[in-house]
Amino acid sequence: MNAETRRGEGATGRFGDGSVKLNPADKVVVAYLGLIAILILVFVYRIESWGWLCAGHAVVIALVCLIARWDRRLSTSSDRTVASFIHDWYPVGLMGLTYKELTYLIPRIHPRDFDSALAAIDHRIFGVHPTVWLERFTWPPLTEVLQLTYSTYYFLPIVLGVVLWKRDNPDKFHFLVFVVVLGFYLSYLGYIAVPAIGPRFLPSIVEAQTTSLTGLLFFQPVRRMLDSAEGITRDCFPSGHTELTLLVLYYARKFHRCTFWWLLPFGIGIVLSTVYLRYHYFVDVVAGALVAAAIVVIATPLYNNLPTRESQRA
Repeated sequence: MNAETRRGEGATGRFGDGSVKLNPADKVVVAYLGLIAILILVFVYRIESWGWLCAGHAVVIALVCLIARWDRRLSTSSDRTVASFIHDWYPVGLMGLTYKELTYLIPRIHPRDFDSALAAIDHRIFGVHPTVWLERFTWPPLTEVLQLTYSTYYFLPIVLGVVLWKRDNPDKFHFLVFVVVLGFYLSYLGYIAVPAIGPRFLPSIVEAQTTSLTGLLFFQPVRRMLDSAEGITRDCFPSGHTELTLLVLYYARKFHRCTFWWLLPFGIGIVLSTVYLRYHYFVDVVAGALVAAAIVVIATPLYNNLPTRESQRA
């Protein structure tokens, strides 16, 4: 069995009078929530709702422990499937909540946008702003396809996860969840460290653009829907779309080759669309790729040295 799918034997904790064994993904979730709570306390003088936010983080951490405890206590009962399902999939919902929280927190924790600096790096590399240079390739059908492809980013990790979960491959599934959670939260910390809203909002680039992006039927509705759902979250650096897409493609190829070939065209389209659609600077894409590569390097040893739960599927 590969090291990446090895089950570790970890130490158990205690929560109340029941045993709790947090798996590696749970550990990453708790660590991220705890770190953000610490940042909220450090910048309490800028955050009006700091008390509610810290209380919310404490509640979510407690819920993660309760879910892990419930999963373990019912591991031999007829309700085991429900407990395992919730434990396996709760990070999907939590990702959205923690992401939306950044819309409020980032301007208060780090109230400076780095768009000018990121744009300057791009310009220094290419001698031109990449989004301006790419105007020569804009074509409504291509814009339409890339905008639709860009929105599939949210589904790629779910698709691979469902495939592994349905094939009753818990080792690979749990490892994938760990990698995805780690990838998302590292990118979130990047957004806090280097806030940026993207080239489509930077005045110097907007003024240099001579062509507006136009699609066919769905470009504008999809773009508005994403803008409304995501808000101004200052989520450019590193490019999470690039990072998570590359991670999913890497592990799809490693764990389920057939799914990899199905996801590959979407993955290529997502990475290409980041700059073409003016969501990201080129340096964001490079940073996202480097973070993905770093996660691939550290994921296996980190996973194998964190407490893991016992197999829930005999």
